[in-house]
Amino acid sequence: MPMQNLFHLLVELVLAALLTGCTVESILPAATAETALPEPVATASPETAEGCRITQETFPVQRGDQVVEVPATVTLPDQGYGWPVVVLCHGFTGNRQGDGHFPRLAQRLAQSGIACIALDFAGNGESTEPFTAYSLEEMHADMDGAIQFMYARYGVNASRLGLVGHSMGGRAVSLYLDEEVTAAALWSPANNPGLDGVEFLARTPEERQALLDQARSTGSVELPQWGVTVGDAFLEQMAESDPCAALADYRGALLVSFAGADPDLLSQDTIDKTEAAIQSRELPYVDLYGEFADATHNYTSLDGQDDDVIAARLEDATAQFLSQALLSGS
Repeated sequence: MPMQNLFHLLVELVLAALLTGCTVESILPAATAETALPEPVATASPETAEGCRITQETFPVQRGDQVVEVPATVTLPDQGYGWPVVVLCHGFTGNRQGDGHFPRLAQRLAQSGIACIALDFAGNGESTEPFTAYSLEEMHADMDGAIQFMYARYGVNASRLGLVGHSMGGRAVSLYLDEEVTAAALWSPANNPGLDGVEFLARTPEERQALLDQARSTGSVELPQWGVTVGDAFLEQMAESDPCAALADYRGALLVSFAGADPDLLSQDTIDKTEAAIQSRELPYVDLYGEFADATHNYTSLDGQDDDVIAARLEDATAQFLSQALLSGS
């Protein structure tokens, strides 16, 4: 990402200035120095919570020849700048609340000194786009846009980048992983390779192929049980993607969790392939598989009795993992 390269270049220039006795101003143009570490920009009527500031915002993303505004919730530490940043990615037909987990997790991270942004993907939450605009490529573009926005507006340190993804958000995060991502937390990622990744929409290979064939023929497919219509791009990109291969190549810090009810919505095959891909790296990781046998896919209680307890377990483990990965050595 160009902004990370700029950050490192500016650091090197500042060090050179100090070592040679020059002033920083003599090396960096004023506008460039301001871009490197911008002061946080106040937004109207921020919400308040202990140790953090919360604002509802939008950021621009290019969609073909148009620019759309993506709704987002930004949660910042109550002072300073140059913080690590975490992008929170919701699941299919979800929103930036992340089933209630994201606001609490973001506040916990902000209190530790980590900035967060949760966004509504196309057609979800408060997005003004149709659901047919929802696809893996657009999710990737939205994640890019969120990181760039947080850097330009709030001066985050994008070289310390964390990602959290639930379900389809977990697939999007898995596919996004590269050497510039410091840490990623995957909650029940929909990571079965190829078209098998839409097993939550159609249970058999034949039904999944029928969805793709219809989308290719008509440009979209109605999903009455979900109350949405998906575009052909979503199904084509699902068929072409392999998040497990991306996971196997990733060298950063990882946390993965699966819930007791996941085999009913996803499959045991998804769980096994995701775990195998991560284990093939031969690197340590935080494995919460088996810790949530009492939970639904959205990490509520299967018996409806202990929702808060299950949520706290997931959020606490994730906050601890990200804090350690993003703040160590900072």
